[in-house]
Amino acid sequence: MKRTVVTLSMLAMLVSTGCTKNSTSSAMSSVTSLASNPLISSLTSSLGLSATQAIGGAGALLGLAQKNLAGADWSKVAGAIPGASSLISEAKSLGGISKFTDLAGLSSAFSKMGLTGDQVKSVSSGLTDFVSKAAGPDLGTKLAGAIK
Repeated sequence: MKRTVVTLSMLAMLVSTGCTKNSTSSAMSSVTSLASNPLISSLTSSLGLSATQAIGGAGALLGLAQKNLAGADWSKVAGAIPGASSLISEAKSLGGISKFTDLAGLSSAFSKMGLTGDQVKSVSSGLTDFVSKAAGPDLGTKLAGAIK
């Protein structure tokens, strides 16, 4: 009986360790693949952010934009940014975001990502500039209003 309990305990530890390792590998793989995204490359090179910070910051702001923009406008924004939905998903994971409410509601998520208020403003500007160039200044202006 004691041997069975010990064996089951060890098996449970191995399974949980393996799952944790796979989850970490999966998260790192997502960050690595998103690092080559043109928006993320632009943010990392122009702002000096890590790929994780750029992905988290841009994704969180995109989640806020998705909540605040009209459906047709959001579709245009999402069409202008490759992998927009993946960026949002990764930001949720990196910042522990369960719901997008407003910019102030994301402050703890930005802190978890290692972003200061000034860096968030810079990511916001970089994001709107990217969309303005890709889909026109009118859409960039609508995006800027949605992520304030």
